[in-house]
Amino acid sequence: MTKTSRLIQGALLVSAITFTVTACGQKGLQVGGATPQPTIQSEKPAVQNPQPTPTATPEALKQKKVKAYYSDPDEMKLIEKEVTISYKQNGDIYEAALNALTKSDDAKAVPLFEDLKFTNVAFDKAKGDLKIDLKFGPKTQLGAPGEDLFLQALKKTAFQFPEVNSLYVLKDGKQVESLMGHMELPYPIKRFN
Repeated sequence: MTKTSRLIQGALLVSAITFTVTACGQKGLQVGGATPQPTIQSEKPAVQNPQPTPTATPEALKQKKVKAYYSDPDEMKLIEKEVTISYKQNGDIYEAALNALTKSDDAKAVPLFEDLKFTNVAFDKAKGDLKIDLKFGPKTQLGAPGEDLFLQALKKTAFQFPEVNSLYVLKDGKQVESLMGHMELPYPIKRFN
């Protein structure tokens, strides 16, 4: 026998043994005349010492009554209303109060901020600075009397919180001289100006 034929025979022998072992594993190997019993798996795995899974409870909302400011239907004067706002954390109270200006359930109190979004509201506690960024919709453009009421409502809403000393107002992320082109917009608006 040549070396090559021995290698081939050896490879065939190894293949035959591997095939036999694999086949026996699939059909149930008989050892010592005993046939192993098939195992039955239940569809539901057994639960050992069930532990209650913690459920995420939503954080309780805080509520506070604040003053919100609207226009009369003719845009001649501000109308003050007390509303209840909901917020999660103390820092969110300013945004909640400002968002109250965007809606009204009273036909005689017209929201000046209805088509506007507060894209960013941040309070610097150390300095007492409230910074807000506004994004105007097409209906937010008001005449001179409307813009004056708009600014008054913004100031009164922010400064009803005694910790707010200055109000920085941005429009689309930029400092502007006027929000609607009629009234000058100080930067910042100080509590006493």
